[in-house]
Amino acid sequence: MTMKKTTLFTAVIALVVTSVAIAQATGDAERGKQAYYDYACYGCHGYGGIGRHDIANQSSGVMVNEQVFLLYLRARGDQNPAFSTQTMPHYPASSLSDKDALDIYAYIMTLVDYPPQVEDIPALQGILDDAKSE
Repeated sequence: MTMKKTTLFTAVIALVVTSVAIAQATGDAERGKQAYYDYACYGCHGYGGIGRHDIANQSSGVMVNEQVFLLYLRARGDQNPAFSTQTMPHYPASSLSDKDALDIYAYIMTLVDYPPQVEDIPALQGILDDAKSE
């Protein structure tokens, strides 16, 4: 992808993200859970949305609403991946229907991660305390 196309793609995504309101999911989260496993989303995003690329807690800008999510899945044309820093596979409608994609979106929106506080992890707290004393 040329620099012009990359810049244009980034500008379009930014425009969509800033011009649409956060919406509720219309898909079926229960069916989305199965599709999340069927399409192996857990391979990168973990079983609970925390993995190499976190998506729990609506932490990804791609999750701002269903339209942005679908745009992200579809807009990369025949590029797989579109950018050297991108590892997300391309999902054309012929391999992942809008219905399944919106179900996955609904499921992802239910994923919440409650990481422990540092003080609740004795080993980590010990490392931090030792670093302070040096």
